Amino acid sequence: METLVLKKRDGNMVSCVAEIPDPVKGIVIAIHGFSSSKECPTYQVLLEKLPPAGLGMIGIDLPGHGRAESYRETLRLEGCMNSIAAAEEYIRSFYPDKPVYYFASSFGAYVTGLYISTREHAGRKAFFRSAAVNMPSLFIKENPDEEEREKLRQLETEGYYWHSLDDQHQPVRITRELYGDLEENDLFQIFDPDRFGHNEIYMAHGAEDTVIDPGKAEEFARKYRLPMRFFEHEGHSLGNAPETPGLVADLAVSFYMC
Repeated sequence: METLVLKKRDGNMVSCVAEIPDPVKGIVIAIHGFSSSKECPTYQVLLEKLPPAGLGMIGIDLPGHGRAESYRETLRLEGCMNSIAAAEEYIRSFYPDKPVYYFASSFGAYVTGLYISTREHAGRKAFFRSAAVNMPSLFIKENPDEEEREKLRQLETEGYYWHSLDDQHQPVRITRELYGDLEENDLFQIFDPDRFGHNEIYMAHGAEDTVIDPGKAEEFARKYRLPMRFFEHEGHSLGNAPETPGLVADLAVSFYMC
């Protein structure tokens, strides 16, 4: 495994981890979830599973995430998509004849769904793990509780607040501008996997996910006729059982190679 730092067209930087076997059949761009990073357990599992199958991986840090170059950039949806584009440009520069795939988790799947729906892109297969298909509703709520109202007051007075999924995740700086991005980007309405060429999508979700409602994920899959597998007794991390992360990665490998 090596670390890479890619420069985006807007001048910002993308910190990455990469493992590309020789020869390589195709390369997966991995996009982590909210308040995660390139050091996440999911990337580690992919680094174990993909190279033996002949697949390379570039796992990126999204803006405002991690502890390296990407962390310095303010989190915005456009910046997230620019980071995916930078990884694609790297692949196209060094492996121009190899297929590109996406493995995207939670918030990363939301961003990737927007990316393939609104931009020209190289990949044609995307695996969505615990996809945050209703991401805007996690922040923009009709009836916020007291803690959420306090964050909104801080957003109004200071222009930002810090947020994390739990104590084990790194806090992320949430800005007014990001709220605006979320308000304008409802994936349920924007998603168009064939706008820039046909894309195949596969979804995997925990049946007991308390972060992203499994019912919403199923509704999304049904609306867009996407194959989906629920993992029983699994939550958002798809890691309650020690074997599940590997099974999810194996499912992705089979999807890419078929």
